[in-house]
Amino acid sequence: MSPSLSLGRIILLSVLGHLALTAARLTGALYALDQGASTFTVGVLIALFALVPMLLAVRTGRWLDAVGPWKPLAIGTAMMLAGCALPALFPYEVADLAPLLVASCLIGTGSLYLQMTAQHLVGHRAEPGSRAADFSWLALGFSVSGLIGPVATGVLIDYAGHRASYVAMVGVMLLTAAILWANRAHLPARHAAPVTAEPAPMFDLFRHRAVRDVLVAAAFITVAWELQAFLVPIHGSLSGLSASQIGLALSSFAAATFVIRLAMPWLSRAFVEWQVLTFTLVTATVAYLLMPLSTALAPLMAVMFLLGLGLGAAQPNVMALLHEQAPPGRVGEALGLRVAIINTSSVALPLVFGAAGAVVGAAAAFWGMAAVLGGVSFAAHKRARLARQARKAHADPARQSRP
Repeated sequence: MSPSLSLGRIILLSVLGHLALTAARLTGALYALDQGASTFTVGVLIALFALVPMLLAVRTGRWLDAVGPWKPLAIGTAMMLAGCALPALFPYEVADLAPLLVASCLIGTGSLYLQMTAQHLVGHRAEPGSRAADFSWLALGFSVSGLIGPVATGVLIDYAGHRASYVAMVGVMLLTAAILWANRAHLPARHAAPVTAEPAPMFDLFRHRAVRDVLVAAAFITVAWELQAFLVPIHGSLSGLSASQIGLALSSFAAATFVIRLAMPWLSRAFVEWQVLTFTLVTATVAYLLMPLSTALAPLMAVMFLLGLGLGAAQPNVMALLHEQAPPGRVGEALGLRVAIINTSSVALPLVFGAAGAVVGAAAAFWGMAAVLGGVSFAAHKRARLARQARKAHADPARQSRP
């Protein structure tokens, strides 16, 4: 890769794309609720952000391995731009829910191309010893966009309307396109040699236990992440909070992810990856238990901060483990399989919990998620204990030969 394509430029592209995605999810949910849509309808709307990525993720990863980053980045940016423009051009009063539904598909799929390529670029350019640190910087970038996006979106909605928020997203994606075009010559041609053999089955990587364990853990952690983006706007709206207040609560989550990721270099030296993932699951369990009890702004912000501390610690460790454990030339495929598994849950969860919320209320949905995460945390704890023992043995190999 050309050395002039810096980590900072990769992160900037990711941050802008994530900023638009974050704003689109919040704006779409609040726009639909404001027009009288049910929680199930909002669940369908949010699920569409993940539906097409779920179907395309593994093929996208293999395509990325074969063609390199330029085409996925260019197509992804164009799709996100079109998706942000649709609701701005066609008001809800005229076109009903259709522009929001199409926008969800376009923005979700475009974000898949943009973010997966950025993750591949970061892992490709990094030395093995610094890979976790580089992914921490990328994750910090996501925290910044996650912090700015909900607050700015909430203020725009309160003072200028939902369509104005989409207009702002169009501006963000135009800036992304300009930066990408200016740096197109610095992108590598491809990440791996062309493959002429018949491609392996879609879930072939599950035969590799180390990869499988990481993918399963990542799926549950991302479900916990995605669910708060869906349920908190509904919970806040039903609790009487304004769009700006809901944005502040979501930004509290993002601020916590920023704080924990700043500490990640120290955490990675003190704890093995599976210990961090166990901490993530336990913290998320506690936060989801407390969420239904937090109906005012201050308690909700505190619970969201707790949730962000846990979930924010996960991504750098998951991404570093995937790059280390994936077979040579199949990192993009591993990233795609991760996205496919995650998005399968992201499609099903808003539908299931949206329907459940309409029948039994948001509180039951929160507590149901807490029960699932609590069970998974026990399995992760066992894996963490084995990983810790392996690190100690590696740190003191002479100990192995002592009688």
